Amino acid sequence: MSDHAGVTSSKPKENPKWAFWRRNKDPFSGKKYYDSGYWYRRPKRDYIEKEFQGFPIAEDETEYSHRDIYGRVTTEKKDVLQYISPSESHPRPLLVQATPEVMKKQPAGDWRRVKLAGKVPTVLKISEWALQDGNFCLKWLRVIIVVPVIMVLLALPLEKVWNDAEFDESYTEFPNYSWDYPKHARNRLDARPGTESNAKNGSVKSGEKTPNLTSKIRLLRPRLLMVLNNGEWELSSDTSRRQYAFISFTARHFPFRRSTTVSESQARDAQETVERLAQEKTVEAGMEAFWVDFRCCAPDEDEELHTADVHRMCDVIRGAEHIFVLLPDLSREKRLEWGARMWTLPEALLARRQEIKFCSPTESMTVSKLGMADQVWDDGDALAGDHQPTRLLAEHYSSVLTLGRLELFTVALEALSDRQQNGSFSHGDIAYALMGLLHYRIDLDRSDSLFQALAKLSLANDSDRLIERMVCMFPNPECQDTGKGSNLFLALTEPDQYHTQLWDIEPLCQVAGVGYQDQTLILDSCRGVSIRWKAFPQMKYKRSYGLRKFIAEIVLRSGASWSALGLALIIKYAWDYSDKISQNEQAVQDFLNSQNYSNDVGLIFLGCVAIIAAFLLSLGAPSAVRRLYGGRVMQSAPWLVGFEGVLPAAQLETLIFGNNEGRLTYDPSSTPFCERDPYERIGVEPKWISDPSSSHPRPVLPKGHRFFTIVDTGSLTVSVFSARRPPSVALVCGREGGMLRAVLCHYERSDNCLYKETVVRMDSVTLNQAKGLSWVKVGLGDNRFRLGHQG
Repeated sequence: MSDHAGVTSSKPKENPKWAFWRRNKDPFSGKKYYDSGYWYRRPKRDYIEKEFQGFPIAEDETEYSHRDIYGRVTTEKKDVLQYISPSESHPRPLLVQATPEVMKKQPAGDWRRVKLAGKVPTVLKISEWALQDGNFCLKWLRVIIVVPVIMVLLALPLEKVWNDAEFDESYTEFPNYSWDYPKHARNRLDARPGTESNAKNGSVKSGEKTPNLTSKIRLLRPRLLMVLNNGEWELSSDTSRRQYAFISFTARHFPFRRSTTVSESQARDAQETVERLAQEKTVEAGMEAFWVDFRCCAPDEDEELHTADVHRMCDVIRGAEHIFVLLPDLSREKRLEWGARMWTLPEALLARRQEIKFCSPTESMTVSKLGMADQVWDDGDALAGDHQPTRLLAEHYSSVLTLGRLELFTVALEALSDRQQNGSFSHGDIAYALMGLLHYRIDLDRSDSLFQALAKLSLANDSDRLIERMVCMFPNPECQDTGKGSNLFLALTEPDQYHTQLWDIEPLCQVAGVGYQDQTLILDSCRGVSIRWKAFPQMKYKRSYGLRKFIAEIVLRSGASWSALGLALIIKYAWDYSDKISQNEQAVQDFLNSQNYSNDVGLIFLGCVAIIAAFLLSLGAPSAVRRLYGGRVMQSAPWLVGFEGVLPAAQLETLIFGNNEGRLTYDPSSTPFCERDPYERIGVEPKWISDPSSSHPRPVLPKGHRFFTIVDTGSLTVSVFSARRPPSVALVCGREGGMLRAVLCHYERSDNCLYKETVVRMDSVTLNQAKGLSWVKVGLGDNRFRLGHQG
């Protein structure tokens, strides 16, 4: 079932009249275009097809509808990567600024590119140009040239002054809402009408009662048993008050089903051998009943009952007096082969007794649950480390130690994932084997992927908010790239790239349901921040107002005042003198001998002094402008601004603020690429960024990843990370180790879904500055094939 907001398929007729226009509108032409104040370059078709592993860009005329947060519906075809505009609240093509090195050496993905640019006041740019390092005489020449321009710009009302501006203290919100129903809702009221499906109650049609054949109802007694009655073994439904043995074996040792490699006679002989051994061992133990699957489970033709019998086998095991494991012989090889099967693990763990009896036609031996960790089960590579899942499970079910709810789920999942399956009833067999070890159970849904089944099982049980914690984990990208639910779910439960365990995470969100698409969840109560990619905004901040800044302001303001005074005095004298000399010579001589002339000479001298003072003060105008726009930043407007590539901090600060005064610092622990001071928790700029020509090598990136940089203007920190696509939103979903966990996601318009790219750590004060979100759909798996995906 599709979970798209809406899909409209249309195939417009070809019209030669518009062929040229269509060529210009090709979103993958690789050419430069202008839109909304920016010159940008479109991605190249051939590179994208290579980047996404040979998947051709779909020549698809399907139009996908999108409903925004206000309920407005727009329809558009799928092309370049998009984001949700915070100002317009609907999707727009994503413009990503990139460094000159990236623009020159690395083609863009499926997004549009613009040149890296900041927005610095013109008067500050001119002042910094005049004050740049260089020849002394040349520097003063530049100062003399720019002084008149600075004075004119400061006099114009268009040029913003240096005074602190008011700004919103919250990060830019992310206006998105998921209108889709979950496939498995946490609350039945949120399920699609007509199904009322949720994780705890299964899939039940409206108005119907819960079906009788369900895996969730525990069996107090087996439904059928093989019973010894008057010297004959027969299948009986009268199972009350009977002690019985549970018979375990594998089809690899006793191939009891007819197949292309097993003849009917071989299958019959295997069944007879198993039954004979089961009968002997049951009688030896002083019992008259046993349970074996090919006799006591419903036939394959009755699919529903057969599935319920298999999934409730855990109840049969718990009620059995003895567990007998049948093997061709008791060699270590045969025991390991039995222990390597997925369904045999719960058979041993759930046994009532601590000893399991292994039997062959000629001999038998007893092994404790703890002993099975060494003699029967093989943890493989885990034995080299400190995490041995089957050993931990054996100790837990032997009451040697107690695993927490979170640990039990994750350790059991790891142990089951390492084992082989004898065929499969569904994609989620691991989930249905795992549920035998847990309290609450789920019904089989064959349309579920393994990820969906495991997520549904976790929501049905009190697993200590396992799924919410998994959202915040940062697994190895190679696991995420596989696209396999088993690897992804398991990878999200293991220590991540920050060396963090699941129980270290404190969730700040809630999973409202499991999506129809594989590896997608509906999240609620997280906080979202839009990431700006097209350009750096003009910074707004509050600074300290000290003596130097006061003097600099006096220089600029008094310079203009002295200049005006001097010009006024000189012009006034010139006017009077010109008026006198226009008269006769006697009048001029009388004026020169008069007291007024002496007074005017004093005014002339004062005017000259004022002009000289104004000139000297104006020479300090560039430095005064630098001081007025600089200073210690006490508080700044919070934005998350990103660009493709990396840039030294000095160049980056100059781009954003107009000059470099050490305002920006690298975060000490936000991403795996961070470097720290050895004595204080202060970020240090990596050498491979500050000095690219040095011998320090760049970190090796996962296949398909590239470097991106995010500047947090609220905390004035810089973080470098790698991803396949530029993320357009940061979802604050949890916290650990004194910092927040922000899940960075790119947005896919066709299914209104956010796809996880990476996870970064942010300062805790960010939480109060980010705005809350209601339902958003998040995909935890890889979305590299976005262009070829048709939903």
